[in-house]
Amino acid sequence: MAPLTTQHPRVGLLLCSQFAAGEDPAARFEEQLEQVRLVRDAGFGSVFASQHYLAHPFQYLHPLPVLARIIPELGDMRLGTAISLLALPSPVDLAEQVATLDILSNGRMTLGVGLGYRDVEFSAFGMGRTGRLKRYLDNLELVRALWTQDRVTFHSDHATLDDVPVALRPVQRPHPPIWMAAHTEKAIRRTAQMGLPWVAAAAHVDEEHLARQVGVYREENAALQQGEPELPLLQEVYVAPTEEQALEVVRRSLATKYEAYAQWGQDQVLPESQSFDKEFDELRKGRFLIGDPRGVLERIRRLQAVARPTQLLLRMQWPGMTLQETVSSMELFAEEVLPHLDWTPQTSP
Repeated sequence: MAPLTTQHPRVGLLLCSQFAAGEDPAARFEEQLEQVRLVRDAGFGSVFASQHYLAHPFQYLHPLPVLARIIPELGDMRLGTAISLLALPSPVDLAEQVATLDILSNGRMTLGVGLGYRDVEFSAFGMGRTGRLKRYLDNLELVRALWTQDRVTFHSDHATLDDVPVALRPVQRPHPPIWMAAHTEKAIRRTAQMGLPWVAAAAHVDEEHLARQVGVYREENAALQQGEPELPLLQEVYVAPTEEQALEVVRRSLATKYEAYAQWGQDQVLPESQSFDKEFDELRKGRFLIGDPRGVLERIRRLQAVARPTQLLLRMQWPGMTLQETVSSMELFAEEVLPHLDWTPQTSP
């Protein structure tokens, strides 16, 4: 059996815990566990899970219990959220759940956070769009305080603590790493100003726009004299013996996925040029890593040159794909792409 030690710490799997309505979610989740074991044995460095509430047309599993379940399967891989919707839940509840996951994993948890953009989610939690940014930033402040302070005093519109003693602590000190998602220039600059790693969703924009976003982030970090920033990058990946075979498998499922994103309004915070309202063959250009092993490796190297990411989080399955289709791609990636990745400094093309 392959060793359970991390050999590629900068490459992670982003689970696709999203299943079509009507599918058996328990059976599909068992397939996710098989994927975790596969990347563990291939030497991946981490497994992450994402979040949306009321995510019709998909059944979308909550990331925190998913992560708790996969801990025994991880070997020495890290785990985390990419991302959790920080403005919505109680910050006390989130702080204690994430601290618990850090304890259960012996200090390997990362909390990736994002503001969110879907009105249905804010309404379901009794919020409108007005004030959501303040709540998001307040919640982040309180989560950090609950992880680092012996006694917490905090007053906001939705949380009041008056000199409350805190005993539960995560294993990692001062606290688990916090990453922040952002799409607009203002939000990306804010992330840098807060001294946090920016989670770049490379699959949501084309290469040219990604380069602009990365430039904004690095420019702000340089202005603040914060040194070389940490930059995790999310991407969609599918590998087959030929590009034609890869496209045949993923065209339907990825098109369905991004149609849902468009209906949710995820691209509305981006310029019109980055709209998801396109035919799949147009949408995929400059975005997804789909093709034969050589082509995917070349695209990853180009991403490394353009963005200089410190980690790659790879989503390798989408709703509608079979386990066989998913595993065949993952195995081909592990055998013919992963061994050729390197993290030496890249020169922009």
